[in-house]
Amino acid sequence: MIQQCIMLFVLGVLVFSQTAQADKKSCKGSFVVVSDTAEVIEKFAKKVKVYVPVKVQLSNALYDCADEIWIESLNGNKIFFSGPTGEKVGKLQDERFKNIKIRKGVWKTPLKDRTSHLWVKMTHLSLFPAGAYNAKVKVSIVSKNNIIDEQFVSLQYFAQPTISIALDSTSQHKVSGSNGDYQIDLGELVDHARFNWGIYVFSNTAYDIVLDSEYNGLRHETNKQALIDYTISFDNVKIPSSQQLVRRYDFAAGVNNSWYGFSFELGKVELMPAGNYQDNLSFTVYPR
Repeated sequence: MIQQCIMLFVLGVLVFSQTAQADKKSCKGSFVVVSDTAEVIEKFAKKVKVYVPVKVQLSNALYDCADEIWIESLNGNKIFFSGPTGEKVGKLQDERFKNIKIRKGVWKTPLKDRTSHLWVKMTHLSLFPAGAYNAKVKVSIVSKNNIIDEQFVSLQYFAQPTISIALDSTSQHKVSGSNGDYQIDLGELVDHARFNWGIYVFSNTAYDIVLDSEYNGLRHETNKQALIDYTISFDNVKIPSSQQLVRRYDFAAGVNNSWYGFSFELGKVELMPAGNYQDNLSFTVYPR
């Protein structure tokens, strides 16, 4: 009697296994998985949110018999993007940007249409450090808990170099203008008059700063030969207005909000022709 029970149990396992194989063989077709960098969504607020697309497209034959899509990370229970400053964690979301729960290391979502739009969401407190972020996942098409077919897809997000410049609160009361175009009224010109600024440079990449005088000094509005020299001081470097100042900042990969103080000091103004003097001084930041 004991021997008969064992034989029946083995027979039951064989019948189940044959049924699963039959289901897998009958579920045929093809599918394609793509992640187009042109479809990446960026949202900038208090936190930066990035949504990397994962689009799964099935043939009619495969769609008719499959019922789920499974996503697996190649690095444990999280989707890790390698980037310039280390790894960033991504969260898998459905077409409505709702988080998909992970179960035993697998994200499972029901198959509702021939084309499924999924998203992998990353967040950062401020700008992402400039550079490429890469990850890889396995996408499986499943029928009745049996994997019918699978593919690997690479995910990528590229954070563009971004720079913004702003006057500090003290300097805002000394100048007029906005959006990078500012005017300074020096009033009556006297020997060695001095003007100080403070500027913040917010950046997610290394950069070069260039200070340049258009007229190489303060030029008389009508007498173009009348020029008042001045000295530019920036980040502990001094140059005459007739020269260009170039500074290179090779910050480690990351996001920086750096303050810089600079000033200019007039030379001798006595015996210069009366009238208005003007110069256009450019402060330019070039990302690298």
